[in-house]
Amino acid sequence: KMRSFAVFAGLLALSASADAFTSPLQLGGVSRASLQAASMRNTRLPAAASPRPLRTAAASLSMKEVAVTPDYRLALGAIGLGIFFNQDLHVGALGWPLVILGSFLVFQTTQIRFRFTDSDLEVVRVDGLADEGLADSVESSGENVLQGGGANKWSFSSVTNWEFWFPGFPILVYFKETQTKPEGQIHFFPIIMEGKELYEQMFTKMGKSVNPKIDPSEWDDTKPLSPKGFKKLSDKVGL
Repeated sequence: KMRSFAVFAGLLALSASADAFTSPLQLGGVSRASLQAASMRNTRLPAAASPRPLRTAAASLSMKEVAVTPDYRLALGAIGLGIFFNQDLHVGALGWPLVILGSFLVFQTTQIRFRFTDSDLEVVRVDGLADEGLADSVESSGENVLQGGGANKWSFSSVTNWEFWFPGFPILVYFKETQTKPEGQIHFFPIIMEGKELYEQMFTKMGKSVNPKIDPSEWDDTKPLSPKGFKKLSDKVGL
């Protein structure tokens, strides 16, 4: 009986091994059955998908678009200064215009972004709030009617000069380009975005300006309330 049981177990084991060898084997995504069928039909098997080439860091950086983070400090500062003139100094002629200007800048800060590519600066309009960069929906900001007309998009190669007032205390940015007009078109924008981030992009991509500019690494030393910044301000005004 024991010998019969051993023979029976051996037959079961051979049967399982035979099933294992005759079942389809996955070889690099192609089954054994597919190999046999292909050899019988003398057909060519589809080549295995080759891995996609990895993009280098330099290539990824060159393709990157940077949308400068919005910043409400200029808008809220104008509103606060307007309230101060109204309530404390009772100078409504200055106070109310500042409150209106600040309210307008709050709306613009919510809607407008500066987008930098490797070759262009574009002013775009976003739909919805976004703490950083762009919201889900982005569209052109339309014609620049007040400053020369044309689309709000300019190549860096057309910029002949740019200014930034002021590093460490950003309020207003200016640049002149020859794309809109051959003789040159100037543009002014209130800095309703993160000032240091904007300065770094302009310093890196717009090239040299008529007046020398500080390196972005010196930004913190130009803040009026920093020790070095206060000393520079004192020297300029003669304190």
